[in-house]
Amino acid sequence: MTFVKFATAAVLAGAVASAANAQPIRVIASNPQGSIFYAASVAMGKVLDQKMHMQVRVQPMGGSSTYIPLLNRGEVDFGLTNVDDSRSAFKGTGNFKRANPDMRLTMVACPLTLGVIVPNDSPVKTIADLKGKTLPWGYQAQTTGRILQQAVLATAGLTMNDVKQVPTRSLFSGVDLLGDGKVDAAVISVGTGQGQQANVNLASHGGIRFLNMDSSPKAVAAIRKFLPARPFLVKPAPYAVGVIGPTTVMAYSIFFTTNKKMPDDVVYQMVKTFHDSKADLMKGHPVFKDFDPQRMTEEIGVPWHPGAIKYYKEIGEWPPK
Repeated sequence: MTFVKFATAAVLAGAVASAANAQPIRVIASNPQGSIFYAASVAMGKVLDQKMHMQVRVQPMGGSSTYIPLLNRGEVDFGLTNVDDSRSAFKGTGNFKRANPDMRLTMVACPLTLGVIVPNDSPVKTIADLKGKTLPWGYQAQTTGRILQQAVLATAGLTMNDVKQVPTRSLFSGVDLLGDGKVDAAVISVGTGQGQQANVNLASHGGIRFLNMDSSPKAVAAIRKFLPARPFLVKPAPYAVGVIGPTTVMAYSIFFTTNKKMPDDVVYQMVKTFHDSKADLMKGHPVFKDFDPQRMTEEIGVPWHPGAIKYYKEIGEWPPK
């Protein structure tokens, strides 16, 4: 396993054994290195270390389908989960064969933006142009990728039966296939390390380019047959590799999730800390520019942790609006 550890100066200078006994190391499970979830987890871990003196390790895994059952059992402490995974995993529906009833939400961390990338010199200009093209598929380590990819294709009236399929483990490995020239397009979040690497690998093709997604009411209705997501306009920015001009992609909520065993006082102080730390989170990763301290709750049919509810009641954000 690969770990990123944030240790306070006091821990480094003091008696390690006694400090460890006084405060356990909290593990944030994440998607692989290079993913938005990994980078965002590192940024959140730094804030918890610096402001709560919480010892944190970020543990990358194959995908959320791998770590959500561990999160439910309390074998890891926290993890970022998207809205579809959160609902499906809790109920044991869709891609999750067993329910995870001990999951508890603590906050909406940010919206995550996701779209389709192609080589910049590709003749594919729209989502509809993907008909008959080759795309990654399977995503056994990240089963939510199936829902996300189908939702994006649906905006153009396409299904996976309209494209050729190449099996792969995750959205991230799917982008690697694109960089290696083995597929015509891939689905990924804006600002990922995988996207940046694909941009380098495809330098002879002018890098990568995100396709513009239809934002009509019909397209929105098609998305919401799969998950509660929405069109989101992304403008060119240094972190948004592949966004050539103003581009509409898909956005959906990402939650910082724990389990019912986590002490109420830890969760209370944690969400309070994040509420007051947007600037510090943004320093860690630009995905947090869309974090809204006034909209940290959302009702999706998954229970919220009592420690979080206590804080949100104090600041008038409970119940979710």
